[in-house]
Amino acid sequence: MAEAALVLVTVFVPANLAALGRTPLAVVTVLLALWGVALLRPWTEWRAGQWGRAVAQVLLYLLALGASTGSSWFMEPSQLPARLGVTHARATPAGARITAVTPGQPADGRLEVGDRILSLDGAPLSSTNPEEDLRTRVREAGGGASTDLRFTLERAGEVREVTVPVGPARNARLFQPGAMTWLCLRALGMSLLVALLLWRNGQGLAQVGLGREGLGKELLLGLPAIPATYAVHIAASLPLAAIAALFKLAGKETLARKEVATALVDMGLSVPVFAAAMVLVTGFEELAFRGFLVPRLRVVLDNWYAAVLVSAALFGLGHVYEGTLAVFQTAALGAWFGFVFLYRTRLPSVMVAHAAFNTLNFALMLWLQRSGLLEKLTSQLTPQ
Repeated sequence: MAEAALVLVTVFVPANLAALGRTPLAVVTVLLALWGVALLRPWTEWRAGQWGRAVAQVLLYLLALGASTGSSWFMEPSQLPARLGVTHARATPAGARITAVTPGQPADGRLEVGDRILSLDGAPLSSTNPEEDLRTRVREAGGGASTDLRFTLERAGEVREVTVPVGPARNARLFQPGAMTWLCLRALGMSLLVALLLWRNGQGLAQVGLGREGLGKELLLGLPAIPATYAVHIAASLPLAAIAALFKLAGKETLARKEVATALVDMGLSVPVFAAAMVLVTGFEELAFRGFLVPRLRVVLDNWYAAVLVSAALFGLGHVYEGTLAVFQTAALGAWFGFVFLYRTRLPSVMVAHAAFNTLNFALMLWLQRSGLLEKLTSQLTPQ
């Protein structure tokens, strides 16, 4: 179980400590390095005269740890300078009212607290969701390049026009936090870590459901698992939607999902590139949470179904950034993938279904965003 704990801690802890600074991150990284070396026991080979093998174990583990935690150490700050530098809220009877102006930002000295923005570049703000409309149009103005924003606003009962020069919009970059490159490096590092732990125990890929026998058949079985995955997703979503409506969480949850969708779309990836990345990312998730973790939890819990459910709960917690209810939705999917793994005792079909599910959702989000439907749908679901 110590091996499963090492994998889980490496997945969850470093990324969440990055915001606290270098010192706690360094402490945790050193502890993970010592923990991993203790589990690998390279001194056994060293004492047997197999020095090269002992050194290779340590170097490969440090490589795996570095790839798994690299984003926590080297990612760029997520808070880039704001393009406009204001906060705003819905105004009455129409428009968006400026509630704060950040000193030193482009709007400083041009826009004032209390200004009611009526239109931008001659086009009135949306009457249903002016705040989101203003935010989107400021971000997309000038195609993202430096430009002048021409506001029509009401100040002290007088309508006037104010022009604000702004710099380029924030763009997703290769090594920006959350960029797919870091996710792929993390997936490779974690997969190498799992492989080292398996090797240390005298196990192979067959013990985590990745044996070569019948591989083609297993990959093909992933195809009917795709619509079944959507059926599980919908079945989990319906009661959660009712709970969201009951506790008035729909607006908050919708905004959280929209932020994730926008961040993914803003990476600028094509669908084929995203699909290739998902082979790595979802492959690691299935290897770690189903192939590696479920059998070890079964030893502790003495029940396969309990092991699947606990693994699914941990998998759901890894998606808390998508919103509270998303944790339960993802846990339901994790349970589904876990039960398929139990039934087949193989991972390829689950990997195919998981990667296809994510890729199809990304393609849908891309289409919704480019067609403008994403804004319309979220504005209708968000309480005004």
